[in-house]
Amino acid sequence: MDFLKATLMEQAEKYAGQTADNDEDKQVLQNSAQAVHQSGVATPQESDIHAANAAHEKVYQQGNTSDATDEELGKAAGVQAFKAYEKSEDDDDESDRSGSGGQGKLVQMAMAEAMKMFSGGGGQDKSAVVQSAIAMAMQLFAGKSGAGGGGVAQLMSMLGGAKKGGDDGEQGGSGGMMGMLGQAASNPQVSSMLKKFM
Repeated sequence: MDFLKATLMEQAEKYAGQTADNDEDKQVLQNSAQAVHQSGVATPQESDIHAANAAHEKVYQQGNTSDATDEELGKAAGVQAFKAYEKSEDDDDESDRSGSGGQGKLVQMAMAEAMKMFSGGGGQDKSAVVQSAIAMAMQLFAGKSGAGGGGVAQLMSMLGGAKKGGDDGEQGGSGGMMGMLGQAASNPQVSSMLKKFM
């Protein structure tokens, strides 16, 4: 576990240095990755999916960013990233679903969406929003395996994350989620993505 943590933070530091426009944002990305890694991510319950969907509707459909809490902004960003990730995966070859071009891409997209919130005038605490976005995206990825039960699987379908027949079983659950942070940290594609939204 200590080795995994050290490797994760080394990659996160490299990633942050490549993408952050200033030292403050670099520290935010590093701390957010560390916080999510340390706390871990549980498979989603029905209440988690409902809350995520409500936050996404409030922020992205109603455009109500100024009244949204940091947690709501993060959840909304995580859902938006997950939706975009699922759509992009449908368009990609199945061979791209693993590795830095697959799982890691979801974390990259969640971080980008979280940072986008501040350019839109929302949010007070960047770290809280980014952490919430990463954690939400990771929860939804865990939920796509159906680990949360039938009710959760049905709600995941509503968010565009129902389990697909070609998914590798090892990608489900929170254990595989930690690898996503490392993959995102080492993928240079995130640089252009974050700069686009910041």
